Amino acid sequence: MLTITPRRRPRLLISLLLGLTVSIAQAAPALPAPTDTLRNVADTCRAAAPTTTVPATMPATAASVPVRLRPLSELRLDTLPHIHPRDAQGRITDYTVAPGETWHYDKPKPFSWAYHIPRDLGQFPGYAFRRENSSSLISLAAASVALWAADQAIIDWSQDFGKFISLEAASTQKSLVHIPFRVGSANLPLEFNVPDNLNSTFYYLGDGWTHLTVASSFWIYGGIKKDNRALRTSSELGEAIFSTGLVVQGLKRLTGRQSPFTSSKERGEWHLFPSYSRYQSSVPSYDAFPTGHLATAMATVTVIAENYPEYHFIRPVGYSLMGLLGYAMLNNGVHWASDYPVGIALGYAFAKIAVRNGRTRVDAPTEADPTAHGTGFRVLPRPRAWYRRGQLAPYNYGPFTGASWSIRL
Repeated sequence: MLTITPRRRPRLLISLLLGLTVSIAQAAPALPAPTDTLRNVADTCRAAAPTTTVPATMPATAASVPVRLRPLSELRLDTLPHIHPRDAQGRITDYTVAPGETWHYDKPKPFSWAYHIPRDLGQFPGYAFRRENSSSLISLAAASVALWAADQAIIDWSQDFGKFISLEAASTQKSLVHIPFRVGSANLPLEFNVPDNLNSTFYYLGDGWTHLTVASSFWIYGGIKKDNRALRTSSELGEAIFSTGLVVQGLKRLTGRQSPFTSSKERGEWHLFPSYSRYQSSVPSYDAFPTGHLATAMATVTVIAENYPEYHFIRPVGYSLMGLLGYAMLNNGVHWASDYPVGIALGYAFAKIAVRNGRTRVDAPTEADPTAHGTGFRVLPRPRAWYRRGQLAPYNYGPFTGASWSIRL
């Protein structure tokens, strides 16, 4: 048993302090490196020769086993998520979002989203009606029919609950900007409105101005930071929102379903194929199915979540806001619950198509690949734009001779 006498106490204290100092000095190299250090390692890893070496492990003591070394080429950049190096032009084009998952984004051309809309519309049937989607399509139809059967009960319960919690059902807004504009008999004013009660605030989450503001924010950030992913996200948002809107408006004008607040019977009437003048004379009487607000909101959430998968909060937050929007439209009588499934599915599909066409997966190099000892990145060739895929070929059919031009989407 060790007995500590008063004379030994100062010596013991000095020994403990020296031992603690040595332990801290030995443990310091094992602490995680800050972000700037990791970026320096990433830059060094790309620029250094394969023969350059870095220490793989630190010695346990100041003078023990020799240090084991490994080449820099073994330190793969795709094992360092959230580090996105800039290219020779100073732009960020390759994004490692998880170990082994890297995406390449080209800088989009101005207004490229506009001439990508026909391509997306052409790809939609082949994407949505694939054999592997058959179970999803059946579930979508079953959910719509089940909700249609319960539409009136759902609307009544939602509005009764709104009264119970004193949530004003009226969807009222204040107009900050209003510029009259007419095209023939159609009244299409340019206006910017803001909500003036809580239910209207929830309803405003699906307004086109909200989503265009989100898209513009990505465009501004991408331009300032030279961030191609943000620029592509902005372009894909415009692409998905307008593609979704075109299909939704087409379905509205084909089905002609009454909105709840104008319905003349339970669950509303369906006036199939209403004329243009009849539709424009009383839009709420014909435009309930499907929902455009939730379709646009789903497109926005999906595009952002697909391009930023490392941020896991995007979908929970987005879907929660969509839930508030969905309830607000039941409370103010703008939509039936059965209007939701098809609208949400359309927004999701067009968002997936836009994202699929807007980025390229970067494969990890193999040992036989000459780039395996380089940066670890290889950009796959991008397909030509849809409008450049046309092929001119001669034909001879009986007495007819000529040439045909075909395009494959």
